[in-house]
Amino acid sequence: MKFYDFHVHLEQGPYTIEWIRRFYEVGEKRGVVEVGFSEHGHRFKESVGLLASDGFRGKWTREEATESIEDYIEVVEKAKKLGLPVKLGIELDFVPEYEDEIKKFAKSYPFDYVLGAVHWLGDFGFDHPALIDEWKERNVDEIYKEYFDTLLIAVKSGIFDAIAHPDVIKVFGYRPSQDMSRWYEQLAKSLRQMDICLEVSTAGIRKPVGELYPSQELMKYFKKYQVPVMISSDAHVPEDVGRDFDKALEFIRSFGYDKICYFDKRIRKSINI
Repeated sequence: MKFYDFHVHLEQGPYTIEWIRRFYEVGEKRGVVEVGFSEHGHRFKESVGLLASDGFRGKWTREEATESIEDYIEVVEKAKKLGLPVKLGIELDFVPEYEDEIKKFAKSYPFDYVLGAVHWLGDFGFDHPALIDEWKERNVDEIYKEYFDTLLIAVKSGIFDAIAHPDVIKVFGYRPSQDMSRWYEQLAKSLRQMDICLEVSTAGIRKPVGELYPSQELMKYFKKYQVPVMISSDAHVPEDVGRDFDKALEFIRSFGYDKICYFDKRIRKSINI
């Protein structure tokens, strides 16, 4: 089985060919034939304004934006020229107030694909370890509704080629008490209408929640609307490239999927599984 891992981050090391090569070498042992690097947009000085705020989000982003996107693009493109099977991607956080700016940024660079994600609800970084205690002070049902409402806007924006870890809101194990089927159905229907790929991510297995993104319940709706899927690791270190892909493959097959997606120059392609 050939795999494509198109959600991989370089941020724990330098922007060098040697660091890139380590990711591919680990993936190759697990059947990964191509690695797509999708560095977080908040890493770059050029995109710091896409998460600006007067609160925690803005402060944290200013501290994180230490790199130039030109250096990132240069090293990945150099790896391509050397014959390494890699792609240039980016993961962009979606915040509704900056939709136009995010759209412009996504079109300004030669990405092979653009991943969309929601990590922030206002200044609440719900998956940020430093803010985990805030969950105890908040209404979990309301947070879930706000998250999926925001993700729906992201899908309808048309900015993204794929949506990453669709129910990452569950990362710390907090679950809604209400029925979320209406939100799940709206999300799946909109993904299909917008012809956007959905990521099945093994990262959740390595998080406190201890399971794949998305959940079985949510996946039922993606299958209902025949939303195309990709398998990714969200690796931040080489050791996680292609990790637990056997579990993800079994998961999607159990829903009747027979293809997975990958990208080249913003064009979605697929391979039989």
